[in-house]
Amino acid sequence: MKFSYRLLSGMRVSALVCLMLFSLAQAQTNQLGEVFVSASRMSQPMDSVLNEVNVLNKDDLQTMGHSNLSQALSKLPGVQSTSYGTHSVYIRGTESRMTPLYIEGIRIESQDGLRLGGGVPWEMIPLSMVDRVEVVKGPTSTIYGSDAMGGVVQLFGRRGTVEDRPQISQSFASMGSMQTAGQISGKRDALDYSLQLSSFSSDGYNTRPDLTHSPSKEAKANDFGIVKLGFDITNEHRIEWVGLKSKQFYQSVSYYGGTDITNHNQLTANGLQWLSSWNENQFSKIKFNQSEVKANSDAPTTNDLAYDYGTKTQSMAIDHESKTVAGNFTGFLEHKKDMFNSAVNTYNRAIASARSQYGYGLGYQLNSYSHRFNVGTRWDDYDSFGKHSSYSLGYAFGLASAWTIGVQQGTGFKAPSLEQLYGQYGSTSLSPETNQSIEVFMQFQDGETHVRSSLFQNRIANLISANSTTFYYYNVDKVKIQGISISAQTRIEEFNFQTSIDLLNPLYDSGTNTGKQLSLRSKQVMRLAVDKQFTLTKAGLEYQYTGKRFDDAPNKVEFPAYGLVNIWTQTVLGQGWQWTNRVDNLFDVNYKQYGCTAGGVNPCNYAMPGVTFFTAMQWQFK
Repeated sequence: MKFSYRLLSGMRVSALVCLMLFSLAQAQTNQLGEVFVSASRMSQPMDSVLNEVNVLNKDDLQTMGHSNLSQALSKLPGVQSTSYGTHSVYIRGTESRMTPLYIEGIRIESQDGLRLGGGVPWEMIPLSMVDRVEVVKGPTSTIYGSDAMGGVVQLFGRRGTVEDRPQISQSFASMGSMQTAGQISGKRDALDYSLQLSSFSSDGYNTRPDLTHSPSKEAKANDFGIVKLGFDITNEHRIEWVGLKSKQFYQSVSYYGGTDITNHNQLTANGLQWLSSWNENQFSKIKFNQSEVKANSDAPTTNDLAYDYGTKTQSMAIDHESKTVAGNFTGFLEHKKDMFNSAVNTYNRAIASARSQYGYGLGYQLNSYSHRFNVGTRWDDYDSFGKHSSYSLGYAFGLASAWTIGVQQGTGFKAPSLEQLYGQYGSTSLSPETNQSIEVFMQFQDGETHVRSSLFQNRIANLISANSTTFYYYNVDKVKIQGISISAQTRIEEFNFQTSIDLLNPLYDSGTNTGKQLSLRSKQVMRLAVDKQFTLTKAGLEYQYTGKRFDDAPNKVEFPAYGLVNIWTQTVLGQGWQWTNRVDNLFDVNYKQYGCTAGGVNPCNYAMPGVTFFTAMQWQFK
């Protein structure tokens, strides 16, 4: 594995910053409690996971205001995003379609052409309904199958407890934004329950100041609800059901201006699972899940194309874990069915297609004294393009004084979307996108101090693109992504510090754009956050620097680097009341995230919001 001199030089600078925090925090020795994450199909303690993992809990999310999910994820090490129109999330430089999303174990995806290769409708998930976010970085196809080439994101709602009390919140923000949210959860004998509802609306802002269009601001709205029920049949057997629905409306500007386009999206999902502990060493899980994503628009001008897409995903899985003195063994069987339909328009024929996939895999994990070892393999069989296998292998060694060093390698794949296979410009001869990744890491964890440095390389083959003239999909490019991600968090006196530096080298490795930087990804991202608890108020300051990016593959249109400063406060008022305030982009920085470059020219001025304000009151019944 060969890395550039600039990346290695940057690693030394980044390591110095993180080690400064480490040296200041040596006196902090409180032991972190166990945190269970989604780095395997069965829950496991965080300290046994080799992948880099990040968790955002409810307290973290409450201070983010009306931020959307993609914006929240971009605050994490190794994650970049764009949040205009259809949102995108890039984990360690991979394409947005190479990161799957699960909500309570339910796969959420779309097979449509609104995003190249389909993927996750990130913009449809409001943060107000999320109780916990778990992000695993690095290839996880041996666990989750197709798409998991960059990582995986999983969201969880609240599970009711006997201590829960009803909550209600009302928030207001810039651009005439407002949100009302409520939650009822609890536990009665063997039954636990949770109901969360939210309604958001915003007048929006002028997203295309370079055009004359009506209305002059693009409004948006979102209604969301999630229900969770759990029943303990016995102490060893439990059944859970979750159902959710999201309805979204937003306006967008037509390419040449005029009357704005009206877009409607809807997400529904439900899942049923049975969990069983046969004894202290044998655990099983059976899951039945279904999700559906619908998206449609009107065409108010002759230059517009109305679309009407629908994606339905159904899955069934059986998982089992066996703990022995020789290590932990896992196995699973999975069946997944994808269905996609699209209405006809001027340039696209009607589509009604489906495919089935069968997957099965085995895993082994050993935690013995200073040694951690895991290996996994998975086989998938698609009726649309045949069989595909993937593997993962990792080892870590615990040094003295809470230091750990490790290495892991894995492969992954991304199946072509149904729109890419059977759409107007599709081809049934498309091959899956594949990758091979290797990572070397070093981390320190002691009490409230955590430092991790990861050096990684990800090679992607058979990248699917669309011909700029004919629009037909084809396998064209290879990509090589090299990077260093260094993150640190600690508590010093009464201050909590978090910082990360990502140095990325995401390049095309074949074709006419060889050596060019992947579009919409920056080579340098730095984050710094600090907060302090006063008597009744907690206050925080955030800074994020994003280096220059390009809007096109030939790197002819550059988006300049920018830095954003955000501040927030959260105050306990007593009697169950809590007041949260936030200001994003404090210095009103003008920056770009997205364009419409063609032929080396970007004729579109997609504006981002300037400085924005947010205030919210929350009340919890006593």
